[in-house]
Amino acid sequence: MILDTFFYEGTKFIISYSAVWELFFSMHVLANPEHHISRKKWAKLKEEEYPDLIKEIRELSCLTDSWLLVIDSEKWEEISQLEIPDMLIFFRKKNIYQWNAWVKCSETGKEMCIQERNRILDVIERYYTYSFKMEETILRQYILQILQRERDKCKKEGVWSWCERIHSRLKITQNEIVYKKDQEYKYGKQEIDSVTITASTFVYPHLWMSNNKYRLEMVKSVMVENIKADIPEEFSNVFKALGDKTRLKIIQLLLQGICTTQALAKKMQLSEAAISKHLKIMLEAGLVRKIRKGVYIEYEFRMEVIDFIPYKFYETMLI
Repeated sequence: MILDTFFYEGTKFIISYSAVWELFFSMHVLANPEHHISRKKWAKLKEEEYPDLIKEIRELSCLTDSWLLVIDSEKWEEISQLEIPDMLIFFRKKNIYQWNAWVKCSETGKEMCIQERNRILDVIERYYTYSFKMEETILRQYILQILQRERDKCKKEGVWSWCERIHSRLKITQNEIVYKKDQEYKYGKQEIDSVTITASTFVYPHLWMSNNKYRLEMVKSVMVENIKADIPEEFSNVFKALGDKTRLKIIQLLLQGICTTQALAKKMQLSEAAISKHLKIMLEAGLVRKIRKGVYIEYEFRMEVIDFIPYKFYETMLI
């Protein structure tokens, strides 16, 4: 829903609300509640009310990039203004090849089988129907009022000045927009076709950066719960898991292809019970995943968790 469009210093600005964006980010929060301290109470209530559904949302977290797969796609603009039921129809009309071509336009998009695609869409539809539909109706009116006020501030104070205030890690210079995440991402103002301004009750503490260098999205956090500046448990668990010499050795062996409890125990000359205890800590931290192969359970090290430690550090410590 586009509220307003105007130009400022040669750049097109769009004030917009997207129900689809808010839907997917709410699912992202449910998949990672510890990290989103401004929505902890909400996530806990959802988990108590819909335990099986929330369990499925979390099970699909890896496959969907924690449910950001769609809104982080280069093709996001195709559906950004759709209502949620229309978005579901849009994707259900696509065959599996068209679906894979669409999702792989995201940096983390992976090819799926038709059963995986159908399960994802079914979970989205059930979540929307039973949990989010009524809530979104209320949120929409609330966010629209906020966007109308923020639009007036933009025009009065200058849009770039307003943009810089939405997050401490977003810097605007005379010629550039700089996102400070795992590294600095710089966009020249003259190269940008448009900037979409919106607001979300779920985005905090993220600094959102769209996957399109010519069309940026600025998302203002709207706080609906009182928060305590705790360090998320999931974040500290990673460092706890890495802060042990034995577990570091296990990681080294996993990367060499030694991936069962029995093989690790034999190689390290430890009991299987001791190895299992270390693997449990690593599983809880998200550093490894289980893969069943016949009667055996293998473990795989998730290198992407290590790759994102700098980003998580910035996001947690420099909110």
